[in-house]
Amino acid sequence: MHQHQCTECGAVAAEPRLRYCEECGARMPEFKPPPLIDESAQKAAALENSRRAQPAYTGPKWLEHVPAHSPTVLGVLLHMVALFLSILPFLAGVGPFWSAVVIAGGALMIAREYRAANETNPLLDWIPESLQPRVLPVVYSGLAVAIALPMLELSIQPLLWAGGTVLVLRDQWGKVFEGPDGYADLFEPRAAVRGMRVLATAGIAVCLLALFFTWTVAGEVANGQSVYGGAGGLAVSGFELSMSSTVEIGLMAILALLMLRPEVERPVWLRFVPAGVMVIALVWVLVNMHMKVGPIVFLAGLVPVGLVAVFQALGRDEAAPAGEAPFDEDTNAESQEEFADEEPPPEDEDMRG
Repeated sequence: MHQHQCTECGAVAAEPRLRYCEECGARMPEFKPPPLIDESAQKAAALENSRRAQPAYTGPKWLEHVPAHSPTVLGVLLHMVALFLSILPFLAGVGPFWSAVVIAGGALMIAREYRAANETNPLLDWIPESLQPRVLPVVYSGLAVAIALPMLELSIQPLLWAGGTVLVLRDQWGKVFEGPDGYADLFEPRAAVRGMRVLATAGIAVCLLALFFTWTVAGEVANGQSVYGGAGGLAVSGFELSMSSTVEIGLMAILALLMLRPEVERPVWLRFVPAGVMVIALVWVLVNMHMKVGPIVFLAGLVPVGLVAVFQALGRDEAAPAGEAPFDEDTNAESQEEFADEEPPPEDEDMRG
């Protein structure tokens, strides 16, 4: 504390602003109040001290200025840019619903990466941890892969979306996909081509390919039994129709279910999901049906998918891979040896002779 002291006798003045000493009457030195504390400078110093307290970043140089230093965050940001560009009418898009889903999922992914890096973000810290489960990156990655198809066109959008998807998958593969508890162990691609499932897989491939074909021609005029292209008619693909992204994502979901390992436990209701997707896809193609290559090929590919979906709903899908015995061969061989080692039961004396 700053004291006002007499230079002659050393007495401390009770009032700092006294001009003469109360003890000896000598003239007191000029009082100089202490400098006021600059709050802004104090906050800046505290911020600087906190920055110095944090360990210096030693990761890759290209991630130094990325939020949370995470490739996943960078990938999600690329997805957001691609969705923002879809506002332009001449660029591809996935519709308002799936755009909102991706934006919400991207926010959760970024919040999860901030939490994993022990960093704070005032815009995302309010999101509860219960909304950031370990399965979130798997769902978001699958959605990003599925939406890559509607984004395919001659523009910068597919490059942004593909780049973002690769960054997310590459970063999350070692975090949630790999390892003994990783989600990658739940899937086996070969399971999708076993038994009748190969028909569904081929049908899904045909349906996805058909979405790139022409479904209708804008400006076409019907005249009796003939159809003539109107002036300036523009071919419209399946991906440009309403709800096409929902149908495409549903077909990709069926493909993912076909890749589940047979031994993976799953709820009973999951076997009805393919049938539900088939109903939506069938209604959609009938509503948009025209005598064009796209809808005809799509409907043809839908037939084997629907057949397998019905078998799965009835619980008749193959539970074991084709050609594999319903029980373990080693266990069966041991059982036969045990029966061979057992002594035959003694014959009844009345049965002999």
